[in-house]
Amino acid sequence: MPAEPADSSAELQSAVADALARYVVPGQGLCLALSGGRDSVVLLHLLHKHSSGYPLRAMHIDHGLHPDSAAWANICGEMCASLGVPLVTRKVSVDRNSGLGLEAAARDARYSAFVQQLAPNELLVTAHHRNDQVETLLLQLLRGAGPHGLAAMPQLGFQYQIPVLRPLLTVSANVIRAFANAQRIKWVDDPSNSDLSLDRNFLRHEIIPRLEQRWPKAQRSMARAARLSGETAAILDQLADDDLRSLQAGNRLDLLGLQRLPQSRQRNAVRRVLRQLGLPVPGERQLTLLLATMHEAREDAQPLVAWPGVRVHRYKKAIWFFGEDLDPSRLRDEQAVYCWSPQAPLNMGPVRGTLTMEACHSEGIAAEWGDRDLSVRFRQGGESLRPAVGAATRDLKNLLQESHIVPWMRSHIPLVYQGQRLLAVGDLWVSADCATPPGAVGLRIVWSGHADIR
Repeated sequence: MPAEPADSSAELQSAVADALARYVVPGQGLCLALSGGRDSVVLLHLLHKHSSGYPLRAMHIDHGLHPDSAAWANICGEMCASLGVPLVTRKVSVDRNSGLGLEAAARDARYSAFVQQLAPNELLVTAHHRNDQVETLLLQLLRGAGPHGLAAMPQLGFQYQIPVLRPLLTVSANVIRAFANAQRIKWVDDPSNSDLSLDRNFLRHEIIPRLEQRWPKAQRSMARAARLSGETAAILDQLADDDLRSLQAGNRLDLLGLQRLPQSRQRNAVRRVLRQLGLPVPGERQLTLLLATMHEAREDAQPLVAWPGVRVHRYKKAIWFFGEDLDPSRLRDEQAVYCWSPQAPLNMGPVRGTLTMEACHSEGIAAEWGDRDLSVRFRQGGESLRPAVGAATRDLKNLLQESHIVPWMRSHIPLVYQGQRLLAVGDLWVSADCATPPGAVGLRIVWSGHADIR
């Protein structure tokens, strides 16, 4: 094992002070992910010393994977109390049957808790160091990753769509160990860190030490390779942003414009969209299948390509990206009917959105309908209405098709009823039989916060 550095304190103090000065705005909150292990406990002491002007607290996640996990939470509480740092402890449930593996499942559970607890003006601070960076680089290399994967972890970046700061990323584990020993800092030893069945531990204990025996500067070189890959990834993102400027609208991509790009830039653009949306990026084979399917399907087809966490639809000349849990085509709300008192908003969830009413002149439904309790239902088939005075009664199915409403949202458009009378279809159409007369005060239905319909 390499000798412990004599100047560990100075290197650590400098790393933390530089990271705070470079990345944190005065007054911005810091929330330390405190596992109780050596690295996070050392960072707790360093942040306590250097975080003047930055509100500091810690959060401990109890995964419940070890019999002593509750005791570890108590130890973290004692550490924070001795320093006067507020601590929040959250117990999470790890899905052992997720198919992701125990490490990834625990990470998902941990970050779900961070997402829920992190305040709007807070950074999550983690104790990842240079050795962790090298392990991540090697894992990504073994998975066949491209520049974004090989860039490993940025010092300040987003994970699970929350900002994460890693002040110790340029510091080796030996420096942290030397500081902890010199300062006689106590920490928790998690026995799972020695479990060689876990890929990261196998690299840490079996592979990287042998690399360092042959190439003593291996870790520095690999960390530099990660940094250079990060620069390459940033350039690819800039290229993708240029390509997407006229192609992208939220989670939707213009398919014809995408086809005009070379294949490599098509793949780069799709990866960029997925990362922007916080969705899992597939491997090369899946990405090639996605593009081939979307390009080659008949114009009147509605192909779907899916992988864990993502579902991609095509309708006419656009492709749409959805997280698995928010794909409207998969959502089947058990509540098919809502009772609505128009004096208050009706929130129907992130896909169906919210209905409100507001006063208006010469449009909307007649004011008298606002004094009655209404019901909101969804398409069952066979609905019709007269969309304008003098117009013929039309089937709702045909109106939706002619208006190019995407198929997966047609069953989620709210139909506003009074009794058995259909008053309005979202804010798209009002039945002429209950519309506001010219010059009169009426009520406009406002439908907001729903998934895109076109």
